[in-house]
Amino acid sequence: MKIVVTGSSGFLAQYFKIFSTYKAEDITFLTTSTVVDSQLLCSPLYENIETVLAGQDIDVIIHFAAVIPTSFINSNYKLFLENNEMMNNLYEFSIKNNLKKFIYLSSFGSMLNPVKLDVKDFYTMSKITGEHFCSLLEAKNIQTASLRISAPYGEYSNARTVLNIFIEKAMNNEVIEVFGTGKREQNFTYAGDIINAIELLLEHKVSGVYNIVSKENTNMLDLASVIIKLTKSSSEIVSGNNTDIQENYAPEYDYIRAKEAFNYEPMYSIERGLNRYIQWLKQ
Repeated sequence: MKIVVTGSSGFLAQYFKIFSTYKAEDITFLTTSTVVDSQLLCSPLYENIETVLAGQDIDVIIHFAAVIPTSFINSNYKLFLENNEMMNNLYEFSIKNNLKKFIYLSSFGSMLNPVKLDVKDFYTMSKITGEHFCSLLEAKNIQTASLRISAPYGEYSNARTVLNIFIEKAMNNEVIEVFGTGKREQNFTYAGDIINAIELLLEHKVSGVYNIVSKENTNMLDLASVIIKLTKSSSEIVSGNNTDIQENYAPEYDYIRAKEAFNYEPMYSIERGLNRYIQWLKQ
């Protein structure tokens, strides 16, 4: 099986490169930034993918790449169009080269009620449009899977997420401030579970959209407490100084469909995943 990975300079693709059980010689890594470690350089929206992969027989594309804003509020129509153009270039390549399978890394993004597709920003809308591109590929007899991932974290992640900010504060023994009462919940998904899901997808016949999430949510107070414990930090937790506009939010995600379709089940609790990530950061 010959696999192509897009966005290989990004967090999840780097994790896949290091920890995947698939042989390196069976995977071609594509990047749009500086080339290192045998990556192949593509144009920003993969317009030249046909030229870059000329002469190669490709079975699968795992599409990690995306144009990502600094925050949802900063996403705009231009970003939406760029992500669509990228998907269209990969869509056309997949059809022309008779791909067997296309695995797409989607997102819940700003949606609070994914069933209703309550999209609130252009980035999230571009990820949902990507899922529809996958439906078009299925109509061309290419197996596709769109993975909606919630709050990914793990080795090679350097995004300014609440999780990374808390870890940085704890490692510096600084005060960790949580907004509101700290009871707002999030579903943090460790990269190891995401890569496991992808490898299961490579082994099974698949079709459609799947939630790749952890078994349970974690509220902000508990997140700060676990991080302080794992880092052996002297940080204090302060709450209530700033309002949390999502004070009572608790996502209702499940992975039932993924479990039924390809036996996905998360292996990492928040403590186990954070322990691996924090040890990597320390090293």
